[in-house]
Amino acid sequence: MPRAGNKRKKYIILLNFQLKYIIYILLFLYIGAAVAGYTVYYTTWTTLGEKLANVYPRGRLFYIFRDANITLLFRILLITPLFVILGVFISHRIAGPIYRIGKYLDQLIGGDYSRGLVLRRKDELKMLAFKLSKLRDKLLEQREKRNRVVEHVAKMLEGDIPDNDTLKEVREKLLELREG
Repeated sequence: MPRAGNKRKKYIILLNFQLKYIIYILLFLYIGAAVAGYTVYYTTWTTLGEKLANVYPRGRLFYIFRDANITLLFRILLITPLFVILGVFISHRIAGPIYRIGKYLDQLIGGDYSRGLVLRRKDELKMLAFKLSKLRDKLLEQREKRNRVVEHVAKMLEGDIPDNDTLKEVREKLLELREG
């Protein structure tokens, strides 16, 4: 596993997850903009509509509000790429650790307990990574204990036919191994 502090080289790690995350961000952006736009539009019409109708002809007022809405929509569309980029960077703090944890679990399944799991400083899911490292330590400890018992039993069984006391001791060691 790469060490903490390494620079990210690839920001799109889990495409489906990150796309869903970005869609949520854009959805909240657009809903927020729609609520704010409607609120401003409605407030302006109710508060200033009659007063502005005395200043501007009614047809002209309609075009002013339409132009304001088009400008608002254009600006929202203009900042959309910024929110997409922001979504990629933020989602990577979750997607990156999920990807790393998956690789780490594959490593453990393969029997490689040589390294713990380390996440970057700003990554999420650090508590899960810590618990997985503790699990690795426990699995490593159990494997070492099994290896010691197997070596001890193998030495006891070397040579001639073992006597009853030796077989009893072997049985006890194997039962001890089974219990954990």
